[in-house]
Amino acid sequence: MTNPRLLVRAITGLALLALAACAHTPAPPAASDEPIVLMIGLDGLRYDAIDRWDAPNLQALAARGTWPQRMLPVMPSKTFVNFYSLATGLYPEHHGMISNAPYDRVFDEVFSSRNGGPQDPRWWGGEPIWTTAEEQGQRTSIMFWLGSEVAHNGIRPTVWHPYVHEMPYEDRVAEVLSWFDAPADEQPRLAAVYFDHVDTITHGAGPFTPEEGEAVARVDALVGELVDGLTERGLIDRTNIIIVSDHGMVPVSMERSVAIDTLADLDRLFIPEFAGRYGPGLEPFVMAYGEPEAVDRAYAALDGANEHVTVYRRGAMPDTWHFDHPDRGPDLFIHAEPGWLLTRSDADLSGAWPAGMHGTHGYDNRAESMGATFIGAGPIFPAGTRPDAFENVNVYLMIACALGLEPAATDGDPAEVARITGGRCPAN
Repeated sequence: MTNPRLLVRAITGLALLALAACAHTPAPPAASDEPIVLMIGLDGLRYDAIDRWDAPNLQALAARGTWPQRMLPVMPSKTFVNFYSLATGLYPEHHGMISNAPYDRVFDEVFSSRNGGPQDPRWWGGEPIWTTAEEQGQRTSIMFWLGSEVAHNGIRPTVWHPYVHEMPYEDRVAEVLSWFDAPADEQPRLAAVYFDHVDTITHGAGPFTPEEGEAVARVDALVGELVDGLTERGLIDRTNIIIVSDHGMVPVSMERSVAIDTLADLDRLFIPEFAGRYGPGLEPFVMAYGEPEAVDRAYAALDGANEHVTVYRRGAMPDTWHFDHPDRGPDLFIHAEPGWLLTRSDADLSGAWPAGMHGTHGYDNRAESMGATFIGAGPIFPAGTRPDAFENVNVYLMIACALGLEPAATDGDPAEVARITGGRCPAN
C-alpha cells in the first residue's frame, strides 16, 4: 500500500520540477519590432498632382513624412525603365532596361512580354532590392513590380506574381494586407505593390483634366486602405511607407507631330518603336539602329531639320541621360521636345490609341513636366519636410537603410539619401 505522505511529496516534487522547467523555457516570442518597408508604385502620378487634386491620404502621409519637390526619373522617362531603376538603384546603362521594349544587338531581339521577356533573366541586369533582402535573410512579397518575375542570382521574392493587368485594385490591396496577417516570422519585411491607374487614365484624357483628378482620388483611396490596414494590425509605427511614381505626364495632340521620314531616309535603319505589332504610331522618341553609312546619312539629314526634334549619336548624348547600354544603346536617339510627337508619314493614326491619346511621357528626364512623385513616411523620414528634387536611383539605398541591409553597388549617392532622410541614413 502506498504511503499517502510519500505520494504527496512525490506530487509536490514533480510540480516544483515542472515550475522550474517553465521558468527556464523562453516565453513565446512577442510580435516583431523589426522595421518594415511598404513601397507603393503609382504609375504616371505627376510630381504636382496632389497639389492640384484632393488626395487626403497621400497628403497626410506627406505631412507626417517627407515630400521632395519632385523626383527625377531616369532617361527615357518611361515605365519599365524607371520602375526597374527604382528597384535596382541603377541607371539604364547598367541595368539594361533602356525602354519599354529595348532592342539588343547581341540577341538580335526586341524585349516583349509576348516572347517571355518578363521572366527571361537575359534582359534584367543589376540586383533588385528584394534580392538583396532575401540574400540577407529578410522575406519579401512583391506584387507586379518590374523585374520581380525573374530570378536574380537564382533568388526570387518569397511571394511574387506574374503581371495580371486586369486584377482589380481592391484585390491587390486585400492580398497585400493578407501578407501581414501571417505569423510575425512569416510576414514580409519588404512589400511592394503597383497600380497603373493614373497613367492609364491620363494617357487617354491628359493631365490637368477632371479625369486625372478622379484617377488621383481613386489611387489615394487605395493608399488609404493600405495605411488603415497596417494601423489596424499595429504595424504602422514601424513601417516606412514609400510612395513612388515613375514619371510625369504632359498634354499632347496629333496636331503637334512630326513625320521624321519626311526629313531623313530611314529605310535602312531599324526602329523598334515603329516595328511593333501595331506599326508606327506617335512617340516622344525613337531609337534607331543601323550600319554606319545609314546612321551618318540619317543624322546629317535630321540634325537641325526641325525645331521640335533633336537627334543624338551614340556616345554623344547628355551626361545626365545614362542609357547608353553597351548592347542596347541606340546608334541614333531621335527626340521630340515635350508636348510634341514623332511619327512616320505612312502611320495609320485613325485607331483608338493614337486618336485618343492626350497625354504622354518619355521626354527629357530633367523637364519639369516629367517630374515624378516621392513621399516617404515612417521611422527613417523626417516629418513635414520638402527637400529639393533628387534622382530615383537613390530609392534603393533608402530601403536598404530602412531595413538595415548591406546594399549592392548602385548609382545612388549616400549623401543624397542622407539629405532626403534628414540624416537618419548615413552619408557614407
